[in-house]
Amino acid sequence: MGLNAVLAIGTAGLKVNQIAMEVASENIANVNTPGYSRQRVLLETAPPTNHNGFPLGTGVKISTVERYYDALLQKQLLNAGTTSGYNNANLQLLQQVEPAFNELVYDGLGTSINNFFNSWQDLTLNPSGTAERQAVLSKAEIMTDQFHYVSRTLTTAMVTQDESLTAQTTDINQQLKDIAYLNGQIKTTELIQGNANEMRDQRDYLIRQLGENVAISFVENTNGTTDVSYTDTTGTYALVTDSDVINNFTLTANGNLPDPANTVKHDVQLTPTGAGAPVTIAPTTGKLGATMVTRDTTLQGYLNDLDVIANKLVTDINGLHVSGAPLTYDNNGVAGAEFFAAAGTTAATILLDVNVKGLPDNIAAASGATFYKGDNSNALAIAELNATTGGYSMSYKALVAKVGQDVQSSKTVVSQDAAFMKQLVTLRDSNSGVSLDEELTDLIKFQRSYQASSKLITTATDMMDIAIGLVR
Repeated sequence: MGLNAVLAIGTAGLKVNQIAMEVASENIANVNTPGYSRQRVLLETAPPTNHNGFPLGTGVKISTVERYYDALLQKQLLNAGTTSGYNNANLQLLQQVEPAFNELVYDGLGTSINNFFNSWQDLTLNPSGTAERQAVLSKAEIMTDQFHYVSRTLTTAMVTQDESLTAQTTDINQQLKDIAYLNGQIKTTELIQGNANEMRDQRDYLIRQLGENVAISFVENTNGTTDVSYTDTTGTYALVTDSDVINNFTLTANGNLPDPANTVKHDVQLTPTGAGAPVTIAPTTGKLGATMVTRDTTLQGYLNDLDVIANKLVTDINGLHVSGAPLTYDNNGVAGAEFFAAAGTTAATILLDVNVKGLPDNIAAASGATFYKGDNSNALAIAELNATTGGYSMSYKALVAKVGQDVQSSKTVVSQDAAFMKQLVTLRDSNSGVSLDEELTDLIKFQRSYQASSKLITTATDMMDIAIGLVR
């Protein structure tokens, strides 16, 4: 081995340590970049040569630039993100409708139901009193308005959830395109022995973001690409294969939502990129699943319970107010008619009947024609409905309690999700995150090695000058 070999070893040392410092600098620059995995240079001795029958080393070379990556932790973060995405979206929706059921802050539907039946109780004390009769109609109007308000709040939330599906599916489709594009870039880069670590980080981070929107699974391929698929009760579907998007998320109309405008209700489909018929799917996890479940199950369930209360109230009161057995009479001695409109049997449609609205004398407080002016028997029977039938107020309180319990339960679950996700992120940071202290230590180490390689070259140059001087 001559001086030229020493110079070559020194030059290799300069190049290797320069690259190592560049990698450390890249880590430091991306310390706050979401999804970034720190990298390190793996060094190995260069192939030795034989000199006078003895193997001698030829310096150092870079084996690879490795990124700190844990595939199992990536899957755990993906699954936790899907669960967290669902629970956070569900809590956000529940908190939007919760104020409509908040009976502690303002007088809501529960209070208006009580006030309505209390007005009937007041009417029993003065059955022919105009003021008492007018109070019954006023309280009835307030109560029906409250039924409409709560129903409108729920249906508006359902419409809002349905409308959000467009933006959600658009975002998901864009994420799928980005993943497929990065797959292609990674595959091409690594085919020519390039380094695609940063692109791998970007793709893995995109997969985690996609997992927050919809439940997915992924498989890493030997060519550097990652296949993504979706599974629910309807089957398993490929979303991204290699660098191609196989299925896109689309929407299709399916009936109308229960609102006055008859807003179209949408289902989610997977539509093949090439030939093939769309398939309607049933997402129940992730943000997309939360949107579907809250629209079709949670909110619809609240609305159904509210409609049951409204329907029973209308049916029971009309059953007593309409002249039957016994006969009922109003303040004019005329047989009683319906108090609420017969067609208004839901919270959204409950209304005073046209024969009563604005006509207090048409309230049938009496059960007898002879002394109808002072008879309060029918008013008393109606006043007792709120207690004798199990109570509409109690039924509504049960609904309010259910909503409150759902909100509280959702808050608890979200807190647990946050704690679990924080633990996973901490594990990832300890494995793949950038430590400034470590990187600065590495910079100093590589700097010293670079200086040593420079000294080696300087020394070899001096020796060469001496040898040339001896020849002269």
